[in-house]
Amino acid sequence: MKFLQLFSLYTLYTLNGQSIEVRGIVVDVESQTPLVGVNIVSGETGTITDIFGTFIISAKTGSEISFSFIGYEKINTIVKPKMTILMTPTILQGDEITVNAIRAIRGMTPVSFSNLTTKEIETRNTAQDVPMMLASEPGVWAYSESGNGTGYSYLSIRGFDQSRIGVMIDGVPLNDNESHQVYWVDHGDILSDARDVQIQRGIGSSLYGSSAFGGSINVNTNIASDKREIGMTFGSGNWNTSKYRGRYRSGNDLGQNLSIVARASQIESDGYRENHNSKQKGLFFGLEHRGKKFTNQFRSLIGYENTQLLWDGIYMADIKNRTKRRSGYKAYTDDFLQQIYSLNTQTKFKDNLYFRNVSYLVVGKGYYEVAKTGRDYYSYNLDVNDQYTNIDEQGMLTDLLRRKWIDNNYFGIVPVITWKNQGLQIDLGGEMRYYTGDHYGEVSQFSDVRLSEQFGDKWYRYYKYVGKKNSLTTFAHFNWHPEGQPFTIMADFQNQKHNWKLNQETIGHASGHKLSANWDFFNPRMGIIWEIGDSINVFFSWGKAQKEPADNQIIKADDVWSEPVMAAAEVISDFEGGIDFTFGKGQVRFNGYRIGYLNEQLKNINVDQEGEYNYYSADSTEHMGFEWETSFIFNNRWSMSANGALVMNYFNDGKSLPNIPATLFNLSMNYRPIKNGLLFIDWRRVGQMYIDRANTEAGMIDPFSLWNVGVHYKWKELVIMVKVNNLFDKLYSTYGYGYDSDGYHAYFWPGATRNTFFNISYTL
Repeated sequence: MKFLQLFSLYTLYTLNGQSIEVRGIVVDVESQTPLVGVNIVSGETGTITDIFGTFIISAKTGSEISFSFIGYEKINTIVKPKMTILMTPTILQGDEITVNAIRAIRGMTPVSFSNLTTKEIETRNTAQDVPMMLASEPGVWAYSESGNGTGYSYLSIRGFDQSRIGVMIDGVPLNDNESHQVYWVDHGDILSDARDVQIQRGIGSSLYGSSAFGGSINVNTNIASDKREIGMTFGSGNWNTSKYRGRYRSGNDLGQNLSIVARASQIESDGYRENHNSKQKGLFFGLEHRGKKFTNQFRSLIGYENTQLLWDGIYMADIKNRTKRRSGYKAYTDDFLQQIYSLNTQTKFKDNLYFRNVSYLVVGKGYYEVAKTGRDYYSYNLDVNDQYTNIDEQGMLTDLLRRKWIDNNYFGIVPVITWKNQGLQIDLGGEMRYYTGDHYGEVSQFSDVRLSEQFGDKWYRYYKYVGKKNSLTTFAHFNWHPEGQPFTIMADFQNQKHNWKLNQETIGHASGHKLSANWDFFNPRMGIIWEIGDSINVFFSWGKAQKEPADNQIIKADDVWSEPVMAAAEVISDFEGGIDFTFGKGQVRFNGYRIGYLNEQLKNINVDQEGEYNYYSADSTEHMGFEWETSFIFNNRWSMSANGALVMNYFNDGKSLPNIPATLFNLSMNYRPIKNGLLFIDWRRVGQMYIDRANTEAGMIDPFSLWNVGVHYKWKELVIMVKVNNLFDKLYSTYGYGYDSDGYHAYFWPGATRNTFFNISYTL
């Protein structure tokens, strides 16, 4: 018996002292991207993760192993031969100032959100515009007019178009002050500068800028870097698509406290549809100074685009014909230059008192040009000498070349002061914004001999009006996490005041309208998030948001026939709930929402006037749905993520709102066959959508699936990526409109057939 006891003790001692080789990967639990440089310690042995987030370490069987990384919660666990470690972001005491009230944080903010990281962007970024990149996120749908994701592209969240999505870049509001739209085409390759992109669904935690109904998108660019970087990128794809980029990051060239980044890009494409080519040029410059008390970041973002556009879709009888679905004609040219300058300042007055401010200036100028035939004198105020009667003018016709110009600018400041005391954080701040938009139209190249002799090659200005809007937003944000308690309560109170004026110049038959309006909105929201154990969070939230009408919902001031109409403010009430839990090698999030919408302004394409819409109002609509997302890290080679959305947006008669997919599903698989290589497969399933108010079956867009595959390989400083979109060459449509006129007629926007993009990058 004594011998058996001694043998057992010896065996146990031997096993406990035996060393094994531990292999694994460390990833961010939210983004599922590998973490580089994580410190790993077991006993007296240590290592760090490599550029792919993987590690190898020798450790004793049954011993403890720890994982620590700046900005993440430390993990202590028992060693296993193969390990997958999910690290959770946390708030650093020294970096509290960088946590601002509009950014959602897992476990602290009761909203539905997802993050797109630098690694994800680098892996899949081609020449497509931002909406196409974000379409892989829950509840997001995107399409482009060109069909291949270049030029004018649009996105929606939960079926709300981007005029109802608040978009910011480094705290600067990007929504147009008059139309509320976002023109992604103005800034090609903008995501190449991004540190991350956060998409919040619903009202979220947006506190200023354009009111967020469907959601908000916050793009944060990166200036500082650990080392110098001089990089060049070239990409090429179908339909003469090309991308060029050069970038410099200073690293420590200018010392420890000063950083610079500069980037120049150009993207060109003929587009999938004929006569739908685009050219985008972009410049980005960033300067960051980190002082003892203040950190200042200056950014300059300049974007130029010249795009050929078609206003018409493809007729229903031709949309499944591989040749006819691409057909087009030279319609109109859109040309625009936008410059964004911003200064972000932040400081810490004392341990619990912080201040940050965003100052910005946005300047834009451009036009869209179209050749018109058979235009009457009256509509273009061409009777300069007032020698014809109104009836005569309406019967006098000419061909002409028309340009509609916009010369606009807006500037503002967003000061915020933050106070913290134990578990309570209070943010008090506001935004002051001043906007001016100078609109005018010019015509030239007349076919009418009388006009040609009168004006020659000169441009004649036939309308002009100036819109102004001054906006003042004040807000208070409260976040309370009682010490030792498993819950966090959030409450926001926002007040928005808009003063709007429009002065129309009296030219010809223009009435010279002088319009003004004031809107005053109070928007409360509140929520609670409850932590159940270490891995489950449950949240509930409620909020109210309001939005003033777009200018062209009140009057089309470039049209002599247009008279102002009363347009009511839009109002939503948003109730949401969700659950988020992590386990072993993955995580799952699920949430539901119900949004009551009053005075929703909807639009149909104006088939008689390119660039214009016909607006109509729905007294009340219901927007409901469910969203989910999950991700798994199986091992250091295989990972998977998936998400989906059920979207139920209805008029009060039960009809579906047009051009909104009923369901969305995304699946992404990543496989690393070798250490420096990545193979990715993406599957997207889009449900049916109607294209008109009546939900006509003949105009329904059928459900479709798309498969995209790609390879990403890194050899030293060279990175190569090849991506094939629409692998199985599916014919599908992305948007449409329909109407009755001697029968039903429908027109659709086609999506691109199978296409390939090749990208190569080299960094010194």
